Amino acid sequence: MNVDVISSAREIFPDKVENKTVVVIDVLRATSVMTTALANGAKQIIPVLHPEDAFEVQKEMGKENVVLGGERKAVPIEGFDFGNSPFSYSPEIIKDKTLVITTTNGTRAIINSKGASKLYVGAFLNDRAIVEAVTGDEEVVLVASGSHDHFTMEDSLCAGKIAYHLQQNGAHLSDVAIAMATLYEQNKDDIHALGSKGKHYKRLTGLGATEDLEYCYKSDVLDVVPVYTKEGTLIKL
Repeated sequence: MNVDVISSAREIFPDKVENKTVVVIDVLRATSVMTTALANGAKQIIPVLHPEDAFEVQKEMGKENVVLGGERKAVPIEGFDFGNSPFSYSPEIIKDKTLVITTTNGTRAIINSKGASKLYVGAFLNDRAIVEAVTGDEEVVLVASGSHDHFTMEDSLCAGKIAYHLQQNGAHLSDVAIAMATLYEQNKDDIHALGSKGKHYKRLTGLGATEDLEYCYKSDVLDVVPVYTKEGTLIKL
């Protein structure tokens, strides 16, 4: 078993993901939202690139069946039901509904990884479930989506944690994966403290998203693995 890490969404190229098991990570906050929404009973999630695409899906499926969620530059999109807070997608809101979502980085990373043989969505919230889902696969690529095409502390720490535990299970890590696993290992007693120094974390703090930040750094609280289907939807594995 070989494990590699891609350190931002702009570094996703077909040859890096094709016919491999890929896990897209966007801790703050896209993949945390997706995992939470499925755990809270969403029927499915449709990630799209543009707000216009989301409105089109809503028109086709009917407003009564669809919740529109997402952000641009961490701010909710005009005309959408909700932004990118996992707390917006409670069971009362999302149960049996389709979440159509577009975000600055996470949804783009998912769509750019469609050539994978298996495509999962991961976060700290479901890190143990992700490790279990990919263990034994021959080639695993962890995509740390980053922010605006740049490396971020939170996604790299999460990828590093998953890589670290896969290594404990006998996986061989690439140099990038070793670096991120080491970053996690050296800070595993308080990864939130290191993560809080990141630029994107500080931006969300400035926007008043403190509760989101606390939640998104919780580990292994959801036993849900979102998997991308050939129909272009995310459902529970």
